[in-house]
Amino acid sequence: MSPGVDFKDYLLLMGVPDDGRVLARGQGLLRRPTYVFSGTCSYLSYLGDRLAGAREIWFAPPAGPMSLRIAPGPMVNYLADPDIYGMALAKAERLARAMGRPCLNPPGAVLRSGRDNVARALEGMPGVVAPRTERLSSAGPQELARMIADLGMTYPILIRPVGAHGGKELLRMDRPEDLEGLVAGWMCGAQVYVTEFHPFADPDGVHRKYRLAVIGDQIILRHVIIGDTWLLHADSQGVDTEADEEARLASFQEGLLPVIAPAVHEIARRLGLDVFGIDCHLDQDGRLLVFEANACMNFLARTVPPPNMWDAPVEAIRTALLDLLADPTRWRHAGDGGSPGTPL
Repeated sequence: MSPGVDFKDYLLLMGVPDDGRVLARGQGLLRRPTYVFSGTCSYLSYLGDRLAGAREIWFAPPAGPMSLRIAPGPMVNYLADPDIYGMALAKAERLARAMGRPCLNPPGAVLRSGRDNVARALEGMPGVVAPRTERLSSAGPQELARMIADLGMTYPILIRPVGAHGGKELLRMDRPEDLEGLVAGWMCGAQVYVTEFHPFADPDGVHRKYRLAVIGDQIILRHVIIGDTWLLHADSQGVDTEADEEARLASFQEGLLPVIAPAVHEIARRLGLDVFGIDCHLDQDGRLLVFEANACMNFLARTVPPPNMWDAPVEAIRTALLDLLADPTRWRHAGDGGSPGTPL
Protein backbone atom coordinates (compact mmCIF):
# COMPACT_ATOMS: atom_id res chain seq x y z
CA MET A 1 0.00 0.00 0.00
CA SER A 2 1.23 3.51 -0.79
CA PRO A 3 2.87 5.04 2.28
CA GLY A 4 1.43 8.05 4.01
CA VAL A 5 -2.14 7.64 2.78
CA ASP A 6 -4.60 9.34 5.10
CA PHE A 7 -8.18 8.16 4.69
CA LYS A 8 -9.69 10.87 6.91
CA ASP A 9 -10.78 12.81 3.82
CA TYR A 10 -12.52 9.80 2.29
CA LEU A 11 -16.31 9.45 2.30
CA LEU A 12 -17.61 5.93 2.89
CA LEU A 13 -21.09 5.50 1.39
CA MET A 14 -23.16 3.17 3.58
CA GLY A 15 -26.87 2.40 3.70
CA VAL A 16 -29.94 0.74 5.15
CA PRO A 17 -31.77 -1.93 3.12
CA ASP A 18 -34.97 -0.93 1.36
CA ASP A 19 -37.00 -3.09 3.75
CA GLY A 20 -35.26 -1.56 6.78
CA ARG A 21 -34.23 -4.96 8.10
CA VAL A 22 -30.75 -6.12 9.17
CA LEU A 23 -29.57 -9.29 10.87
CA ALA A 24 -28.83 -8.90 14.60
CA ARG A 25 -26.54 -11.50 16.13
CA GLY A 26 -26.74 -11.81 19.89
CA GLN A 27 -23.56 -11.61 21.95
CA GLY A 28 -25.03 -12.49 25.33
CA LEU A 29 -27.14 -10.61 27.86
CA LEU A 30 -24.41 -8.16 28.86
CA ARG A 31 -23.10 -7.36 25.39
CA ARG A 32 -24.63 -5.47 22.52
CA PRO A 33 -25.60 -7.48 19.44
CA THR A 34 -23.66 -7.12 16.22
CA TYR A 35 -25.53 -6.11 13.08
CA VAL A 36 -24.94 -7.77 9.74
CA PHE A 37 -25.74 -5.78 6.59
CA SER A 38 -26.12 -8.23 3.71
CA GLY A 39 -25.40 -7.12 0.18
CA THR A 40 -22.35 -4.98 0.92
CA CYS A 41 -18.82 -5.21 -0.44
CA SER A 42 -17.87 -7.09 2.77
CA TYR A 43 -14.19 -6.13 2.93
CA LEU A 44 -14.18 -3.55 5.74
CA SER A 45 -14.15 -6.07 8.57
CA TYR A 46 -11.08 -7.76 7.05
CA LEU A 47 -8.93 -4.66 6.61
CA GLY A 48 -8.44 -3.96 10.30
CA ASP A 49 -8.08 -0.27 11.00
CA ARG A 50 -6.61 0.68 7.61
CA LEU A 51 -9.68 2.76 6.74
CA ALA A 52 -10.06 4.19 10.23
CA GLY A 53 -10.91 7.86 10.05
CA ALA A 54 -12.96 7.72 6.88
CA ARG A 55 -16.23 9.62 7.24
CA GLU A 56 -19.35 7.46 6.95
CA ILE A 57 -22.45 8.74 5.19
CA TRP A 58 -25.55 6.60 5.72
CA PHE A 59 -28.46 6.57 3.29
CA ALA A 60 -31.84 5.14 4.18
CA PRO A 61 -35.40 4.88 2.85
CA PRO A 62 -37.60 6.55 1.87
CA ALA A 63 -36.63 7.83 -1.54
CA GLY A 64 -36.75 11.59 -1.91
CA PRO A 65 -34.72 14.80 -1.80
CA MET A 66 -31.80 15.20 0.59
CA SER A 67 -30.06 18.03 2.33
CA LEU A 68 -26.42 17.34 3.10
CA ARG A 69 -23.45 19.52 3.94
CA ILE A 70 -20.10 17.79 3.91
CA ALA A 71 -16.57 18.56 2.75
CA PRO A 72 -15.76 16.81 -0.54
CA GLY A 73 -13.35 13.91 -0.75
CA PRO A 74 -12.80 10.62 -2.58
CA MET A 75 -15.84 8.38 -2.18
CA VAL A 76 -15.93 4.63 -1.58
CA ASN A 77 -19.32 3.07 -2.23
CA TYR A 78 -19.78 0.09 0.10
CA LEU A 79 -23.30 -0.77 -1.10
CA ALA A 80 -23.15 -3.71 -3.50
CA ASP A 81 -26.61 -5.21 -4.16
CA PRO A 82 -29.15 -3.09 -6.07
CA ASP A 83 -31.94 -5.48 -5.07
CA ILE A 84 -31.32 -4.78 -1.38
CA TYR A 85 -30.20 -1.12 -1.41
CA GLY A 86 -32.12 0.37 -4.31
CA MET A 87 -33.22 3.54 -2.50
CA ALA A 88 -29.92 4.06 -0.68
CA LEU A 89 -27.96 3.61 -3.92
CA ALA A 90 -30.20 6.08 -5.76
CA LYS A 91 -29.50 8.68 -3.07
CA ALA A 92 -25.79 7.85 -3.08
CA GLU A 93 -25.74 8.25 -6.86
CA ARG A 94 -27.21 11.74 -6.59
CA LEU A 95 -24.56 12.67 -4.04
CA ALA A 96 -21.74 11.25 -6.14
CA ARG A 97 -22.98 13.08 -9.23
CA ALA A 98 -23.35 16.38 -7.37
CA MET A 99 -19.93 16.22 -5.68
CA GLY A 100 -18.09 15.13 -8.81
CA ARG A 101 -15.31 13.44 -6.84
CA PRO A 102 -13.58 10.12 -7.59
CA CYS A 103 -15.84 7.26 -6.54
CA LEU A 104 -14.89 3.60 -6.18
CA ASN A 105 -17.67 1.33 -7.45
CA PRO A 106 -19.93 4.26 -8.33
CA PRO A 107 -23.52 3.82 -7.10
CA GLY A 108 -24.93 4.20 -10.61
CA ALA A 109 -22.88 1.24 -11.83
CA VAL A 110 -24.00 -0.86 -8.87
CA LEU A 111 -27.63 0.07 -9.55
CA ARG A 112 -27.19 -1.45 -13.01
CA SER A 113 -25.59 -4.66 -11.71
CA GLY A 114 -28.68 -6.79 -11.12
CA ARG A 115 -28.46 -10.28 -12.60
CA ASP A 116 -30.73 -9.42 -15.54
CA ASN A 117 -28.82 -6.25 -16.39
CA VAL A 118 -25.45 -8.01 -16.19
CA ALA A 119 -26.67 -10.72 -18.56
CA ARG A 120 -27.77 -8.08 -21.06
CA ALA A 121 -24.55 -6.08 -20.69
CA LEU A 122 -22.42 -9.14 -21.48
CA GLU A 123 -24.61 -10.50 -24.25
CA GLY A 124 -22.67 -11.30 -27.41
CA MET A 125 -19.22 -10.83 -25.90
CA PRO A 126 -16.53 -12.94 -27.60
CA GLY A 127 -15.28 -15.67 -25.29
CA VAL A 128 -18.11 -15.10 -22.79
CA VAL A 129 -21.42 -16.89 -22.25
CA ALA A 130 -23.86 -14.93 -20.09
CA PRO A 131 -27.06 -16.98 -19.75
CA ARG A 132 -30.29 -15.13 -20.42
CA THR A 133 -31.80 -13.83 -17.19
CA GLU A 134 -35.14 -12.12 -16.65
CA ARG A 135 -36.57 -10.42 -13.57
CA LEU A 136 -40.22 -11.42 -13.16
CA SER A 137 -43.04 -11.10 -10.68
CA SER A 138 -46.08 -13.36 -10.61
CA ALA A 139 -48.93 -14.53 -8.42
CA GLY A 140 -47.36 -17.98 -8.11
CA PRO A 141 -45.56 -20.81 -9.90
CA GLN A 142 -48.32 -21.49 -12.43
CA GLU A 143 -48.45 -17.88 -13.63
CA LEU A 144 -44.66 -17.74 -13.61
CA ALA A 145 -44.54 -20.79 -15.90
CA ARG A 146 -46.87 -19.02 -18.35
CA MET A 147 -44.70 -15.88 -18.30
CA ILE A 148 -41.57 -17.92 -18.99
CA ALA A 149 -43.31 -19.61 -21.92
CA ASP A 150 -44.42 -16.25 -23.32
CA LEU A 151 -40.81 -15.02 -23.19
CA GLY A 152 -39.63 -18.10 -25.06
CA MET A 153 -37.05 -19.03 -22.42
CA THR A 154 -35.38 -22.42 -22.74
CA TYR A 155 -35.45 -25.09 -20.05
CA PRO A 156 -33.77 -26.09 -17.77
CA ILE A 157 -34.15 -22.84 -15.84
CA LEU A 158 -32.96 -21.60 -12.48
CA ILE A 159 -35.25 -19.55 -10.23
CA ARG A 160 -34.20 -17.57 -7.14
CA PRO A 161 -35.56 -14.60 -5.16
CA VAL A 162 -34.02 -11.23 -5.99
CA GLY A 163 -31.37 -10.28 -3.45
CA ALA A 164 -30.58 -13.92 -2.64
CA HIS A 165 -27.02 -15.21 -2.73
CA GLY A 166 -25.18 -18.39 -1.86
CA GLY A 167 -27.74 -20.67 -3.49
CA LYS A 168 -30.46 -19.80 -0.98
CA GLU A 169 -33.87 -20.91 -2.27
CA LEU A 170 -32.33 -21.60 -5.67
CA LEU A 171 -34.45 -24.03 -7.72
CA ARG A 172 -33.74 -25.80 -10.98
CA MET A 173 -36.68 -26.69 -13.19
CA ASP A 174 -36.01 -29.09 -16.05
CA ARG A 175 -39.49 -28.92 -17.59
CA PRO A 176 -42.45 -26.52 -17.49
CA GLU A 177 -44.43 -29.22 -15.70
CA ASP A 178 -41.94 -29.17 -12.81
CA LEU A 179 -42.65 -25.49 -12.23
CA GLU A 180 -46.40 -25.68 -12.76
CA GLY A 181 -46.74 -28.33 -10.04
CA LEU A 182 -44.56 -26.49 -7.54
CA VAL A 183 -45.79 -25.08 -4.24
CA ALA A 184 -43.45 -22.24 -3.25
CA GLY A 185 -44.86 -19.40 -1.17
CA TRP A 186 -41.84 -17.15 -1.69
CA MET A 187 -42.70 -16.88 -5.39
CA CYS A 188 -46.16 -15.44 -4.80
CA GLY A 189 -46.20 -11.74 -5.56
CA ALA A 190 -42.44 -11.49 -5.20
CA GLN A 191 -39.79 -10.67 -7.76
CA VAL A 192 -37.56 -13.51 -8.87
CA TYR A 193 -34.70 -14.01 -11.29
CA VAL A 194 -35.20 -16.65 -13.95
CA THR A 195 -32.03 -17.83 -15.68
CA GLU A 196 -31.51 -20.29 -18.48
CA PHE A 197 -29.30 -23.11 -17.24
CA HIS A 198 -26.17 -24.05 -19.21
CA PRO A 199 -24.49 -27.42 -18.51
CA PHE A 200 -20.83 -26.99 -17.58
CA ALA A 201 -19.35 -30.37 -16.65
CA ASP A 202 -15.76 -30.75 -17.85
CA PRO A 203 -14.77 -33.66 -20.11
CA ASP A 204 -13.98 -35.74 -17.00
CA GLY A 205 -17.58 -35.28 -15.82
CA VAL A 206 -16.58 -33.00 -12.93
CA HIS A 207 -18.05 -29.53 -12.33
CA ARG A 208 -15.68 -26.67 -11.49
CA LYS A 209 -16.67 -23.16 -10.42
CA TYR A 210 -13.98 -20.48 -10.43
CA ARG A 211 -14.18 -17.29 -8.39
CA LEU A 212 -12.25 -14.39 -9.90
CA ALA A 213 -11.52 -11.25 -7.91
CA VAL A 214 -11.28 -8.18 -10.13
CA ILE A 215 -9.45 -5.39 -8.29
CA GLY A 216 -8.84 -2.51 -10.65
CA ASP A 217 -6.78 -3.98 -13.48
CA GLN A 218 -5.76 -7.04 -11.47
CA ILE A 219 -7.45 -10.42 -11.85
CA ILE A 220 -6.83 -12.90 -9.03
CA LEU A 221 -8.16 -16.44 -8.79
CA ARG A 222 -9.60 -16.75 -5.27
CA HIS A 223 -10.63 -20.41 -5.35
CA VAL A 224 -12.05 -23.23 -7.43
CA ILE A 225 -14.97 -25.25 -6.06
CA ILE A 226 -15.00 -28.76 -7.50
CA GLY A 227 -17.74 -31.37 -7.27
CA ASP A 228 -19.99 -33.86 -8.97
CA THR A 229 -23.06 -31.61 -8.97
CA TRP A 230 -23.88 -28.38 -10.80
CA LEU A 231 -24.83 -26.61 -7.54
CA LEU A 232 -21.40 -25.86 -6.13
CA HIS A 233 -20.68 -24.20 -2.79
CA ALA A 234 -18.01 -24.62 -0.16
CA ASP A 235 -20.08 -27.24 1.65
CA SER A 236 -20.69 -29.20 -1.57
CA GLN A 237 -17.00 -29.51 -2.43
CA GLY A 238 -16.20 -33.03 -3.59
CA VAL A 239 -13.84 -35.30 -1.71
CA ASP A 240 -10.19 -35.54 -2.74
CA THR A 241 -10.32 -32.31 -4.77
CA GLU A 242 -7.54 -30.44 -2.94
CA ALA A 243 -4.76 -31.45 -5.33
CA ASP A 244 -6.86 -30.47 -8.36
CA GLU A 245 -7.70 -27.05 -6.93
CA GLU A 246 -4.15 -26.40 -5.77
CA ALA A 247 -2.79 -27.19 -9.23
CA ARG A 248 -5.27 -24.80 -10.85
CA LEU A 249 -4.43 -22.02 -8.39
CA ALA A 250 -0.71 -22.51 -9.04
CA SER A 251 -0.99 -22.56 -12.85
CA PHE A 252 -3.54 -19.75 -13.24
CA GLN A 253 -1.08 -16.86 -13.54
CA GLU A 254 0.87 -18.39 -16.40
CA GLY A 255 -1.90 -20.50 -17.90
CA LEU A 256 -5.48 -19.25 -18.06
CA LEU A 257 -4.99 -15.64 -16.99
CA PRO A 258 -3.37 -14.40 -20.24
CA VAL A 259 -6.17 -16.10 -22.18
CA ILE A 260 -9.10 -14.67 -20.22
CA ALA A 261 -7.69 -11.24 -19.26
CA PRO A 262 -9.02 -9.36 -22.33
CA ALA A 263 -12.55 -10.68 -21.75
CA VAL A 264 -12.46 -9.95 -17.99
CA HIS A 265 -11.21 -6.41 -18.59
CA GLU A 266 -14.04 -5.89 -21.08
CA ILE A 267 -16.53 -7.19 -18.52
CA ALA A 268 -15.17 -4.65 -16.02
CA ARG A 269 -15.49 -1.88 -18.58
CA ARG A 270 -19.06 -2.79 -19.45
CA LEU A 271 -20.13 -3.06 -15.81
CA GLY A 272 -18.22 0.06 -14.73
CA LEU A 273 -17.09 -1.50 -11.45
CA ASP A 274 -13.68 -1.19 -9.79
CA VAL A 275 -13.95 -4.07 -7.31
CA PHE A 276 -16.14 -7.06 -8.03
CA GLY A 277 -16.17 -10.80 -8.40
CA ILE A 278 -17.02 -13.23 -11.16
CA ASP A 279 -18.25 -16.73 -10.44
CA CYS A 280 -17.81 -18.73 -13.62
CA HIS A 281 -16.78 -21.89 -15.34
CA LEU A 282 -13.66 -21.79 -17.51
CA ASP A 283 -13.36 -24.36 -20.23
CA GLN A 284 -10.10 -25.60 -21.73
CA ASP A 285 -10.11 -22.77 -24.28
CA GLY A 286 -10.62 -20.11 -21.61
CA ARG A 287 -14.25 -19.38 -22.48
CA LEU A 288 -16.15 -17.95 -19.49
CA LEU A 289 -19.59 -19.20 -18.57
CA VAL A 290 -20.66 -16.43 -16.17
CA PHE A 291 -22.84 -17.52 -13.27
CA GLU A 292 -22.78 -14.08 -11.65
CA ALA A 293 -20.69 -10.92 -11.66
CA ASN A 294 -21.23 -8.34 -8.92
CA ALA A 295 -19.67 -6.34 -6.11
CA CYS A 296 -21.15 -8.50 -3.32
CA MET A 297 -18.62 -11.32 -3.28
CA ASN A 298 -16.53 -11.96 -0.20
CA PHE A 299 -12.88 -12.57 -1.13
CA LEU A 300 -11.17 -12.12 2.23
CA ALA A 301 -13.00 -14.53 4.54
CA ARG A 302 -10.73 -17.31 5.82
CA THR A 303 -12.81 -20.37 6.62
CA VAL A 304 -9.80 -22.68 7.02
CA PRO A 305 -6.96 -21.81 9.46
CA PRO A 306 -3.61 -21.14 7.76
CA PRO A 307 -1.40 -22.40 6.32
CA ASN A 308 -3.36 -23.48 3.26
CA MET A 309 -3.52 -23.00 -0.51
CA TRP A 310 -5.81 -19.95 -0.19
CA ASP A 311 -3.42 -17.84 1.92
CA ALA A 312 -1.61 -16.48 -1.13
CA PRO A 313 -4.68 -15.38 -3.14
CA VAL A 314 -6.32 -13.84 -0.06
CA GLU A 315 -3.19 -11.82 0.71
CA ALA A 316 -2.83 -10.82 -2.95
CA ILE A 317 -6.44 -9.59 -3.00
CA ARG A 318 -5.99 -7.71 0.27
CA THR A 319 -2.85 -5.97 -0.98
CA ALA A 320 -4.39 -5.11 -4.34
CA LEU A 321 -7.51 -3.73 -2.67
CA LEU A 322 -5.59 -1.52 -0.26
CA ASP A 323 -3.37 -0.24 -3.06
CA LEU A 324 -6.41 0.59 -5.19
CA LEU A 325 -8.21 2.32 -2.33
CA ALA A 326 -5.14 4.45 -1.75
CA ASP A 327 -4.94 5.71 -5.34
CA PRO A 328 -8.17 7.35 -6.59
CA THR A 329 -6.45 8.24 -9.89
CA ARG A 330 -6.81 4.56 -10.83
CA TRP A 331 -10.55 4.43 -10.18
CA ARG A 332 -12.88 4.17 -13.15
CA HIS A 333 -14.92 7.17 -12.03
CA ALA A 334 -12.32 9.91 -11.65
CA GLY A 335 -14.91 12.67 -11.07
CA ASP A 336 -15.57 15.87 -12.97
CA GLY A 337 -15.23 18.45 -10.22
CA GLY A 338 -18.95 18.61 -9.47
CA SER A 339 -21.45 21.38 -9.89
CA PRO A 340 -21.76 23.70 -6.87
CA GLY A 341 -25.34 24.02 -5.75
CA THR A 342 -26.52 20.90 -7.54
CA PRO A 343 -29.71 19.83 -5.76
CA LEU A 344 -29.76 16.43 -4.09
